[in-house]
Amino acid sequence: MNNLLFNRLSTHGLILASVAIGFCLTWFSDSEVRIASLAGEALGSQPHDAALLDFHGAKTPRADSTGESSSTYVQEPSQRSSFRPDFSSGLRRANQRNNFTMLRAFSEAVVDARLSTVRLVNSVGDPVAMGAIVDSDGWIATKASQLPSSGSVIAKLADNTEFAAEIVQRVSDVDIALLRIDRGGLPAVQWATTSIPLRGTWLATTDVDKMPSAVGVVSAGIQNVRSTRPVLGVELHDSAAGAAVMRVLYGTGADLAGLKVGDIITAVNGTNVSSHGAFQRAISPSRGGEIVKLTVSRGERLFDTAAQLMDLSDELLDETEMEVNGPVSARATGFNRVFLHDTVLDPNQCGGPLCNLDGQVVGLNIARAGRVSSYALPVDVVRPLLEGLIAQAKLVSRPVNPAPVADVR
Repeated sequence: MNNLLFNRLSTHGLILASVAIGFCLTWFSDSEVRIASLAGEALGSQPHDAALLDFHGAKTPRADSTGESSSTYVQEPSQRSSFRPDFSSGLRRANQRNNFTMLRAFSEAVVDARLSTVRLVNSVGDPVAMGAIVDSDGWIATKASQLPSSGSVIAKLADNTEFAAEIVQRVSDVDIALLRIDRGGLPAVQWATTSIPLRGTWLATTDVDKMPSAVGVVSAGIQNVRSTRPVLGVELHDSAAGAAVMRVLYGTGADLAGLKVGDIITAVNGTNVSSHGAFQRAISPSRGGEIVKLTVSRGERLFDTAAQLMDLSDELLDETEMEVNGPVSARATGFNRVFLHDTVLDPNQCGGPLCNLDGQVVGLNIARAGRVSSYALPVDVVRPLLEGLIAQAKLVSRPVNPAPVADVR
């Protein structure tokens, strides 16, 4: 009796083990095929003569329209296992912070701040910065160094209306500009009552669209970011005619201005330069974000061009680092009182509101300094400054000289 029971149990156990092994093999095969399919999607279509392999390392032949055999990746079978989720949608990007689902979760919290956000574009429609409506009579604050040195600025509001914006005042210490549009009754930002959000606090950078442009968390409290030496983004050496360009760094002011290896810089802002050292002395009084006029000799041609100086840390003075980090703000240093957050922004997304989950504006984004390093001016800096600028501008038309921002103690 015991032997019979033992034999039956053994038989049932073998059956269950066989089923389990078969299920696992099926799962592995389906998953392998799916991975191959995703890899094919990621790499895109390839020429027919490319030696594309499946995940067993063997070519997978198929007949093309000419009847000849070619190679391709294994495709997804028509029948999908009901036990596996479909990763062909946006769920494949679910690990990215700024995916659609994540941004949509923040959209309801920042709806009021969105209405107080402005997108600023230049005369040809290219975005240059974001802005914040800081007074209902049409007063807008933004990042000064992002604005064009000449030409018009257009303000696009959340209701899809557009207005020409007048640049009323620039404050270089904090890189803030005050603009004015001819429209009243606008929804001004609701400032947070606490000056500095706590470390780890979730923040959203608003846009005129329904969803925020990016989200992040507070990385550190108040920082004093000292000014660095501005750079043009070139490697120079002395020549008989001036400062000769040996290398142009990708993404810098020199690159955007179209400078090339072999060019010779002969003057900066009208001052002749005869060497690398003379060039450095000519730009040393400037700050990141400022535009300099260069006189350049290229072969037998002499021409003038404008280029923007940039604040770049030593680690960014490298081709690979600039490409990996992406574009950074030209003016990213020289702030007495900012806080750090890890929101990934483009330079043209700076200047606008940064809000908490209650929809209150805790500051204005003022610079993107690195891949996950963005600075914001807190409420206790920008609010009194802007209120003073607006009050003075309403009374007189002369330039306003605001009180300097106190150093961090």
